[in-house]
Amino acid sequence: MGSVLSVSSLNELARQVLETGIGRVQVTGEIRGWTRAASGHVYFQLKDDRAEVRCALFRPHAQRLRTQFESGDAVIVHGTVSLYAPRGDFQLIATHLEPAGDGRLAALFEALKKKLAAEGLFDAARKRPLPAWPKHIGVITSAAGAALHDVEVTLLRRLPWLRISLWPVAVQGESAAAELTAAVASVTAGQVDVLLLVRGGGSMSDLWAFNDEALVRAIAACPVPVISGVGHEIDFTLSDFVADVRAATPTAAAELATPITALELRARTDAVLARLHQRFDARFAGLSQRVDELTLRLQRGLRHGLAPAAARRLASAQARLPIALGKRLAPYRQRLAQWERRLLQAHPRQRLAAQRQRQDALRAQLDRAMSRQLAACRQQETRLTMRLDPRHWLSPWQATARRLEESPSRLLRQLLQLVAERRQRVAARAAMLDALSPTRVLERGYSVVQRPDGHIPNAAELAEALDTAAPVTLSLRFADGSVTIDALPPS
Repeated sequence: MGSVLSVSSLNELARQVLETGIGRVQVTGEIRGWTRAASGHVYFQLKDDRAEVRCALFRPHAQRLRTQFESGDAVIVHGTVSLYAPRGDFQLIATHLEPAGDGRLAALFEALKKKLAAEGLFDAARKRPLPAWPKHIGVITSAAGAALHDVEVTLLRRLPWLRISLWPVAVQGESAAAELTAAVASVTAGQVDVLLLVRGGGSMSDLWAFNDEALVRAIAACPVPVISGVGHEIDFTLSDFVADVRAATPTAAAELATPITALELRARTDAVLARLHQRFDARFAGLSQRVDELTLRLQRGLRHGLAPAAARRLASAQARLPIALGKRLAPYRQRLAQWERRLLQAHPRQRLAAQRQRQDALRAQLDRAMSRQLAACRQQETRLTMRLDPRHWLSPWQATARRLEESPSRLLRQLLQLVAERRQRVAARAAMLDALSPTRVLERGYSVVQRPDGHIPNAAELAEALDTAAPVTLSLRFADGSVTIDALPPS
């Protein structure tokens, strides 16, 4: 059987075991019973779905809180595990609180949104209209994401001849914000007609890169219109607010970027051709009817013996008619030829030929790069072969051996002089270290206050420990030994 302990001794022993065995922790949970005492201390319970623990936030730390917390908030508590000895209550001594999970991100989101809105970055007056007929569209997204596939399928389905340029970036993780900002900032005026910034859905933390302040400012300064299609219908980021147009999804962003489709364009072309034919037929019918009327009038005039001048005017009119018709129809024929050329340029064969030409250029570029890399490897192999040659690395030692044979006494003097200089430097540094050692400091009349576990507390930690109304065991270390005392809280 061991020694018999009093209740206070047992609780004190348990407190020491908890504080030294567990130490500082971070615990997440939901606040219950948030109470601020007249002394300035805050007491509350931290709970999850299976357990709860009492928490105490003493006045010095409670005064440093920058967020107003209340019951029901999800938080992360930083502190130490302890035991309130007079009552034997297990508790968590908190030193700092911060919102947990999306709650913390939501607070940061609202603060940054308010700041940027005050600067006018979200004003509707600064937003630009989208081009009615884009020919070149830029896309900033992950090269391996589903968003890129959805955007490409939608764009090429609506406008098959459209040119698409990709800026591949990370859309999640530590480097995502910097890569997105650099990609937007690299876009120059006239490089593309419109820029799409897209990615699939996710939690607020997954989409957090699109709330970066530097990215928002880069979008505002972008020289071409920007469409933001980040997440799903319910997801909002700061990039959505600053972009010229916000789309609910990446697919919706692709649809907004192409307001006219190939089918609509074909329908418009057919309508223009139909109107041209109608106008031509109507004009031709009117002119034919006029010719018939003039012919009848001429025939009647000839029968009644009218002047032959009318016959000359008729002949002249008949000669000018084909020329006049040709001049009137020339602009319509020219417009029809332009539409035919555009339709031929938009034919999939033309696009396939361009893609093949680009593929050939990339293959040639890859061959040149491989040739350069192979040449570099061969040069590196030659250098390594030369360095591995024994004659290469033995030559310095042979030269040293020859100098030693020629003048051994001079070399010995140099070595002895170098050893003496190094000994002097070592002795000087040893003297400096001895003067700065803790033992020398204690011999000058100083002492060190520490806990039995060796931890040296600061003033705030000592004040917190004494505020629990329990004695605190301290060790005072002097030059000639150590003394253990029990510090009592002020009455």
